[in-house]
This record gives sequence, C-alpha cells and structure tokens, in this order.
Amino acid sequence: MKSIAFFLLFLGLVSLSIAGPTAFLDELFAPNVNTVNSALVNCTASDSCVGKGDACDGDYTGHDSPTCAPMNGTCCAAGLFCVNKTCVVNTEGGKCSTAGDCLPGGMACVNSTCQYMMQVGEDCTDNALCTSGKCNVTCQGSGYNGPCTLTSNNCNFGLYCNYNYLTMNGTCQNTTAQGSACGTTIPPCSPGNVCFPKTFGNGSTCQQVGSQSVGNPCVPMACGDGSVCAAANASQPGNYTCVSVTTSSTSCTSSDNCTTGSICACSYVTGSSYCTGATYTSCTEETLDYIQCLADASCFPSSNPEASGSCANSNCESDYKKSQSCGCSVSDSQGGKCYYNQYCGGFPVWAIIVIIVVAIVLVLAIVLLVFFMMRRRRHYDSI
Repeated sequence: MKSIAFFLLFLGLVSLSIAGPTAFLDELFAPNVNTVNSALVNCTASDSCVGKGDACDGDYTGHDSPTCAPMNGTCCAAGLFCVNKTCVVNTEGGKCSTAGDCLPGGMACVNSTCQYMMQVGEDCTDNALCTSGKCNVTCQGSGYNGPCTLTSNNCNFGLYCNYNYLTMNGTCQNTTAQGSACGTTIPPCSPGNVCFPKTFGNGSTCQQVGSQSVGNPCVPMACGDGSVCAAANASQPGNYTCVSVTTSSTSCTSSDNCTTGSICACSYVTGSSYCTGATYTSCTEETLDYIQCLADASCFPSSNPEASGSCANSNCESDYKKSQSCGCSVSDSQGGKCYYNQYCGGFPVWAIIVIIVVAIVLVLAIVLLVFFMMRRRRHYDSI
C-alpha cells in the first residue's frame, strides 16, 4: 500500500511536468487573442484600439473609420461595441430607455432592459421580442401560403418567403429538397443544403453543405474534407473549384505560400503579413459543422447563438464556439488589438481537466500517506 501511495504522488508530479510549467502558466494567464478574416493591404502598424470595459468614443469598423479615428486610441476593437462610452461585448440584460442604448442589430429595449429579438419558433415573453411581432410562448410564424415579408421573420422553418416587390406582399412557400434541380429561378434549397453542380457540365442540384470533393465545381460552403472554394486558375476567376488548403499558417512572404485562390496581404493593424481571400478560411470544417447542426435542430441560419434560449444557443452552442475559436492561433498577425473574440484566450479546457486530475491524484496520495503514518504510529504506540 505504501508503494501505491508513492506511485500516485509520482503520477501527480509527472502530470504537472507534462503540462509544462511555462506553457501551463502562459495558458493560464493568456490574454485574449483575436481573429479577423478581411483583407488588409496597408502594411503600416499604426492603428490602436481599446478593449472590453475600456472608455471609448466609437466603434472600430476599419482603417480611417468615419465614425471613429483609430489613431486616438479610443475606438473599441472590432467585435466590441461602444455603449454609453464603454466597450462592451453585449448588453443583454443591460438597462435601457430606447433600443439605441442596446447593441445595434437584433436587440430591443423591453421593460427598460436590453433583450435579443427571437426568431419564429423560439421562446418569447413579449410580442416586441419576436421578429414576427407575435408571441404565444414561442414566436409565431406563417405556414405554407401564409403572409410574409422576410423568411426568418415570418415563415415557419423549412419554408421561404416568396416576396413580390411590385405588389409589396409575399407568401411562405416550400424550399427545394435535397437532390432536386436548383437555380436562380427555382426556390432556394432546404436548410443545410446549397445549390451547386456535382460535376462540370451537369445541371445544379441542392446538395448538403460540405459534400463536394476536391477538384469539382463549387460555390461557398459546398466544399468539404478540409478544402475551400477558390478560383483554381487566376486567368479564369469565375471557374471556382474545391481546392485543398495547402498552408496551416497564415504567415506568408508571397501568395505562393497561400492556398490557391488566397493572396498574401499585409495587416495595417499589426504590420504582419498573412494569407487571406474571399474564399479562404481556417475554420471551414467548424463552420460547416455549425451550419449542419442548425439544420438538424430546425434552427434558422440567422438564429442568434448569443441569445439565451435561442434555438442556436440551446442546440448548437458548442459547435458555434468551435467555429469562432478555431482561428485564434493565427489572429495576432491579422487583427491584433483591433479585433476582439470572446471565445479566444482565457482558461483552456484541457488545463481545467489536468488540474482536476492532478488535484484528485495529490489528494489521494496525501490521504494514503497520512493513513499509513497514523497506522505506523499506532503500531509503535502499542509496542
């Protein structure tokens, strides 16, 4: 039994050494890192932004933003909003007198509190909190042939709003099923599907997102297996094909270092170069998983994953977090302090698991050691 106690103590020390003292502390006290995917072409690292909780004069929306001059250092980083002169992530539950006191887009001021608007089918407590304007436990929508102005605002899941801008009215109609022919004059594909040709020269059909293989024609969200949709030939920019991601890092010295269809650009925020492009993302698989989760859970693509009780939040929160945090490791070269991602940095899950395991091992070791020491003492006392 004594040997078991020492083995458990040894195991605890080994676990700490595996985690690595420096790496472990770096992760433990790591600041928020950031990620951004837009093309940045000015290579002068001159912009400055402020973070969550800091005083601000406006929001950072890009270089030489007309709403806030980034040089004065009082602009909230992209991903944050300047509300009441303070940079905030969101203000759900915050006090308000009008919707202007809440975050722009998707929020309303109800009973002097900022609350997210809910989509059709999501839980609600007030008509004002539904995009459809109708609440009866859940936000009410229109069925087939029912009136509508916008799909996600009015139609039940699986339908789309066929709106006539000449007559200024619309009705909810069926979407196109997976495997059926699709195109610009045909209703959009059912949730979780996208319209693309399976092979060159054939007509387009509704196919599952991420189901197209490398070398075949594509549209955004069609490619899977770690590939992206890009113009495979620079002389034929309209010829989009699924191509394999050839770089695991955004660092580059020329576009030859980047995935086909991506270019080597320079961040004017940090002064560092990185691979970017309209079709390039380091989070392709994670994004596809999130989209598919929404479809499987009968959530609208526009369901707000940040809203407590929303369809996306209740069913696909973990997939959403993965889609947001997968690019954290490549963010420093792109956005630096001018992009905030609340899903980056902080205390890593693996570290929490290691701490729990080590704590259990050490506690057991201490208990066993104390037990044997007391037992030995009783033995000597009895002699």
